[in-house]
Amino acid sequence: MRKSRVVLILISIFLFNLQASVRIEYESKLDPEIIKTEKISGNEYFNVFELNKVFKAKIIEDLLDQRLKVNMYDEQIIFLLESSYLTFQGKIYNFEFLILNKDGKFLIPADFLWKILPIIFDDKITKKSNKLIAQPPINNTIQTIVLDPGHGGKDPGAIGFSKKVFEKDLVLTITKKVKKLLEKNLDVEVLLTRKKDKFVSLQERTKFANEHNADIFISIHCNAHRKKKVNGIEVFYLSTAKTDEARAVEQLENQVVFDYEGGIEAVKKYDDLAFILADMAQAEHLQESYKIATKFQTDLIASTDAIDRGVKQANFYVLRGAFMPSVLLELGFVTNKAEEKKLTNSSYQNKLANSIYEVIKKFKLRYDQMQ
Repeated sequence: MRKSRVVLILISIFLFNLQASVRIEYESKLDPEIIKTEKISGNEYFNVFELNKVFKAKIIEDLLDQRLKVNMYDEQIIFLLESSYLTFQGKIYNFEFLILNKDGKFLIPADFLWKILPIIFDDKITKKSNKLIAQPPINNTIQTIVLDPGHGGKDPGAIGFSKKVFEKDLVLTITKKVKKLLEKNLDVEVLLTRKKDKFVSLQERTKFANEHNADIFISIHCNAHRKKKVNGIEVFYLSTAKTDEARAVEQLENQVVFDYEGGIEAVKKYDDLAFILADMAQAEHLQESYKIATKFQTDLIASTDAIDRGVKQANFYVLRGAFMPSVLLELGFVTNKAEEKKLTNSSYQNKLANSIYEVIKKFKLRYDQMQ
């Protein structure tokens, strides 16, 4: 009997060593949080996503470059995977033990919490005996979404097969449906670059998104083609156009600048923004833009059974300068008789709107790390 008690005590001690925790108290009325840790090969680790729970951190997995980016307190920490190093504000820090990948979860040595965090955030986090005292976290979740109904006012956009349907009207109707769904079901602010039949320059649209600190920018359009049989849905994100078809759509959407914003001089104004493509902050958003573009394409095709024209890259003026994940949706060809009919149908518009809403909802959940 005595031997059994000894075994139970040893098991309890072993389990206690496997599962531990780090207590975080805030310099505010927020309730304390706990970061769960576990011992692996004698070293204490925690799941990197615990930082989201405690510090509202945004975690970006960049497996191509073998990096893990953690944004918290409006700063970025870059962990170098399969190493014990991180970089912060140009300096390198070593927390001695390797980062582990366990069943797809990245485990960070607990030494990062005790030794590194109080150094790199010396004005925000303090170690006090067996706990950390921290300033309240900054909310980095998706809170503001800007929807951009293409064209408007003097710019009709694509003109339908019947010559009676205009892109500017269709996309405004669909965009308002998306806005209604988002506001009803998600705790977000949804802003439109135009609420009525009004002309807004392409540059003003992204400026509007930046000024309102948008977390996502979605430009909604319908397509056109000189060949009336061409139909289908395609989604674009910002980059250099790779195909003739992508270049054709790029030219069609960018022609607005030449036709309605001042000709050659206006085009030069946009071309001066070319350096943005090389900016590292923009490059980071391009990765997120590609991911959400892929989701949009998949879901839109699944919900409508439209022809799948794929995800493409193009240098759209309306996306240049948007410092947030941004995409341009082409929801069908109004120059195609059958597709024009569908696009003017209220139930089909609802399908499109619901699909766009669902993608944004899923993207927000993943982005906010509420998995």
